[in-house]
Amino acid sequence: MNGDINPYRSLSADISPTDFEIFCMNTLQAYAIQENLKDFSVSHNQKVESNDGTYQIDVLGEFTIMGTKVKMIVECKKYSRAIEREKICSLYQKQQSLGANKSIFMSTSGYQSGAVMFAKSHGITLIQIVDEFVKHIQNSIQPNLDFLKIQMFVRRQMPKYFALQWDLDSDYPYNEIYPTKEMYKNVIDTIKNTMFDGT
Repeated sequence: MNGDINPYRSLSADISPTDFEIFCMNTLQAYAIQENLKDFSVSHNQKVESNDGTYQIDVLGEFTIMGTKVKMIVECKKYSRAIEREKICSLYQKQQSLGANKSIFMSTSGYQSGAVMFAKSHGITLIQIVDEFVKHIQNSIQPNLDFLKIQMFVRRQMPKYFALQWDLDSDYPYNEIYPTKEMYKNVIDTIKNTMFDGT
């Protein structure tokens, strides 16, 4: 196997278990807003019965699309190492056993390539929680100094952690789903009003 140059696999966000659970719920709410999900609801730490036993589900979500109720299960795991394929397989097995329509895996660490390949072939969404340090590195790559200046002010108003959705085709996290675009817009509008209020 070729050397892996994806640095996200070895990253792990340092977040307390309580903060992580709250952050996951906030991220899912943001995800629902971004996707315009109707009648979206989430419940935490649920025990769900199926034909082959009882499953503990970190987050159970439901929403309506085309008049049909959709069930979504979410695993929220605080790990310090890259997520293996077996963890994603286990989530998919739960999804099948419970008859859920969608599954999402949220982690404080990155994903091994085998986990990403399995997720891609089975329609599982992968989300990685990253901290301000990673966002700072991402933003520093961009040469636009004005952009970086605004970002510095924005980061002060944003949550300490960020949720990135993995692109299963490129095997890389790229799409920031939390904080939402609306949250950024509100902060930037506030900054513009403060910085350019005519004083």
